[in-house]
Amino acid sequence: MSRPDAGGGPARPPRARGIALALASAAGFSTLGVLAKLVYAEGFSTAQALAWRFTIAAAILWALIGLGPRLGAARRPPLGPRLKSVLLLGLVGFAPQAGLYFVTLRILDPGITSLLLYLYPSFVILLSLLLFKRVPNRMQVLSLGLSLAGCAVTFFKPGSYPLLGLALGALLAAAYGAYLVAGERVLAGLDSARATAVIMLESAAVYWIAAAATGPLRLPSTLPAAAGILGIALFATVLPITTLFGAMRAIGAADASLVSTVEPVLTVALSAAVLGERLGPAQALGGALILAAVLVLRFAPAKSG
Repeated sequence: MSRPDAGGGPARPPRARGIALALASAAGFSTLGVLAKLVYAEGFSTAQALAWRFTIAAAILWALIGLGPRLGAARRPPLGPRLKSVLLLGLVGFAPQAGLYFVTLRILDPGITSLLLYLYPSFVILLSLLLFKRVPNRMQVLSLGLSLAGCAVTFFKPGSYPLLGLALGALLAAAYGAYLVAGERVLAGLDSARATAVIMLESAAVYWIAAAATGPLRLPSTLPAAAGILGIALFATVLPITTLFGAMRAIGAADASLVSTVEPVLTVALSAAVLGERLGPAQALGGALILAAVLVLRFAPAKSG
């Protein structure tokens, strides 16, 4: 399958735009940990937090879709016969890995969880090779090596970790990688905003059922709870997911996932600013390696097939 930036026009602008979208996605996702701590401090369970997150995100996306023509945007086409594929992607792809992230955080600390999550570019490249015969080029391999080394240097600290947590973290990386690879195929040629809105609405239904089955439902009745949930829905969900889909269309799932490895660096910086966590030499070196991985992709020649 040809890359989205291949064809009659110049390759560099779509590639630069795709990398910028992937960076915006990483910045949005980097706020999730701090905002989730705010919501958890208000007594919300994982299922409740996710239910509110996806409900508000779906409402925002459907509102934007409905207002689009009034704001001068082209009318978004329906998903048509591919709706079933989008629903399946949300049910077995997006919703489970979203919950798995929060479950892993309850067992492991955020650092090792981030390290394990950012193994997912390896799974993206491996699955793309196995399923679609896409052989990674040298720049992708180099970028992958730099990003993995950066994650390891930034987050790994000596000590023992629960085996269950490590297994869940590795499963999370594999699940997220599989979701991105499947999403690139399922969402190809579709309106990403409408597809995302469907997936958000479906995920909200899944987690409302889970929340109702595991305890009394809570309303975000305090200012910190409301601010945290709204922040998670807007800045850590709607913004990063829509920009990630745009990046996948522009530069492919493999490159988009590699660029997204700047997320843990941004998370550390945000935690330092908000929570007062100090950045040491290891974090600086790891961040430099991860940023180098992004630069390798940014200035690599775009391929046409």
